Amino acid sequence: MKKRFVELSARDLLVRMKKYPIPKLPQLADSEIDFSDIPALTPEQLKKMKRVGRPLLGPGPRKAIHIRLDPEVLEKLKIKAKKKGIPYQSLINEILKKAV
Repeated sequence: MKKRFVELSARDLLVRMKKYPIPKLPQLADSEIDFSDIPALTPEQLKKMKRVGRPLLGPGPRKAIHIRLDPEVLEKLKIKAKKKGIPYQSLINEILKKAV
C-alpha cells in the first residue's frame, strides 16, 4: 500500500514536535569536527569543479534592489535581453551603467 502525503498545519506540527521531540546534538567547535574519513580531492577533480550561483561581475557582488517599471517597458527590456542572450536584469544594469 502506497503511503499518502499528509499536510500538517502549523498547530499539528507543534503538537507532533512536542510528542516526538528531536534530540539535541552536541555542539562542536569547528576544530573538534573529524574530517579524517573524507578523501582529499585530486587536482583533476578540482579543475572540473564549477562555481555555483550567480557569477561575480566586477570587484564584488551586486546589490539587490527593488524597482517599479511600466509593464510595457519591462516587456521590451525582456525581449531585447533575450535577443542579446543575457538576463534582463543584466541588460538594465548595462543601460544604467551607460547612463551614469
